[in-house]
Amino acid sequence: MKTKSEFLSEAMVKLLNYRVEQEEFSSRVYLAMSIWLDDKGFSGATKLFKQYSDEEIIHANKAKNMLFANGIRPITPALKQPKQEFLSLTDVILSAMEHEKEITTQCYALTKAAHTEENFMVVELGLWYCKEQAEELNKVQYLIDRLETFGEEPSMLRELDEEMGELAA
Repeated sequence: MKTKSEFLSEAMVKLLNYRVEQEEFSSRVYLAMSIWLDDKGFSGATKLFKQYSDEEIIHANKAKNMLFANGIRPITPALKQPKQEFLSLTDVILSAMEHEKEITTQCYALTKAAHTEENFMVVELGLWYCKEQAEELNKVQYLIDRLETFGEEPSMLRELDEEMGELAA
């Protein structure tokens, strides 16, 4: 396995490996949320956040595949432990939004760096990540809007939990 590529600078390799790390970490964040939700009896939200966790691995594989396509072996990253405790379903949803905002910033940085280097393969991948982030932000914003519209009374949270289960594939 080569350590250099004629199409990926060392900076791009570093950014792609970082994308792998952060997408895998995102999977762990959503898995921790799913486990907490399951423990608290939110069966629908559990399914939805487990689905989100699984999707993040697909996102990580996009960056891995770009590295492999250029003869570079991706790094298997060490991952820090995500937050384990939450105050409520609302706290989980708001935490998810903050996380998605951070990931969006990272995806913009990847795309900008690729554009600056005129690396159009990575620009296209970065744009895919940015498009995906628009979808992710929209999904979480929908949940926030539901909370703001209908409130956080137990009966409303139960309805939201059921709806979240229906949103899961």
